[in-house]
Amino acid sequence: MFCGKMIFNRLARLFVFSILAPLAAGCGGSKGENKRLVGGGSSFIAPLMKKWSAVLGQTGFEIDYTSSGSGNGVQLMIDRKNVFGCTDAPMSKDQLTKAGGAEKVVHIPLAMGAVVPIYNLEKVSAPLNFTGEVLAGIYLGKVKKWNDPVLASINPGVSLPDLPIEIVYRADGSGTSFIWTDYLSSVSAEWKGKAGVSTQPKWPAPGQGAAKNPGVAQAVAGTPGAIGYVELSYALENPSLRYGQVQNAEKSAFVKATLASIVSAGASIKGIPDDLCFSLVSAPGKDSYPICGTVWLVAFKDLPAADAAGLKKFLQWALAEGQSYSTALHYGKLPENLASLAVKKAAAIQPGR
Repeated sequence: MFCGKMIFNRLARLFVFSILAPLAAGCGGSKGENKRLVGGGSSFIAPLMKKWSAVLGQTGFEIDYTSSGSGNGVQLMIDRKNVFGCTDAPMSKDQLTKAGGAEKVVHIPLAMGAVVPIYNLEKVSAPLNFTGEVLAGIYLGKVKKWNDPVLASINPGVSLPDLPIEIVYRADGSGTSFIWTDYLSSVSAEWKGKAGVSTQPKWPAPGQGAAKNPGVAQAVAGTPGAIGYVELSYALENPSLRYGQVQNAEKSAFVKATLASIVSAGASIKGIPDDLCFSLVSAPGKDSYPICGTVWLVAFKDLPAADAAGLKKFLQWALAEGQSYSTALHYGKLPENLASLAVKKAAAIQPGR
């Protein structure tokens, strides 16, 4: 019996090794290659980065990622305290200037996801419908109560409470806020004029600020009548929260954020620019969820030799095999043409320091 158990354990170890060996060869590193990459930033992609880190950790390749918000992640990359940052917003002109110019850095798309309006209405079980104009009206402070006629008109048959709408927003520099305000700017000229697109906007209406996606989810869950916005996976992780459907760009239907509606939005990308920076909000197509965004890894093109080799190996894996882990966490895989362009862009990372 003991001998049989030993044989079984040995076979099990051999089986695990056979599964992980190809991955180790692809991302486990070679002589002169850093097997521990330090990065941080976007909480939007944190669940996927955690999964990637766990998978690669079994091969001896470590991803030390801190979910600190897109703004902080970019700044630590610029300061060369981290090898890479992750952000849901392309680097701003100011950030690029601090980095030495746009030609000094790369933007590598990693995944696509949805930002959803979450709300806390205990007695409303049906998922609510929202239009872009209504969401802009709420965050402008013009739609103040849940039973406002503009909300009632797009939610027929739903008994909406006579309850003040409590606004929750990101208090930190946030790529999720960038996606949210990019969408509001695309549907509301008033929002675009008063607040515009920003990772840390000056919010026109009073509200409650919270840090990162988990903080917004927690604040909404703890505040009756609250509304906020988070990446889809955070809404799904909290069963006490509900998230609404949003009217598509064609104004023909209210679309729920799902893997299929994210993929539909991603498939609409046309004319990808050379820097791989683009917007996914208000994507065409009746089945496209309109508040989608991309997460980019940003890094200097010139890195210490070991960091450059390690980061390129990680990106080769993340843009190929790593995409297979996206769907279970409700991220959309990169379209093949975009993934191919991202692999070519990653080749610009070279030893230089």
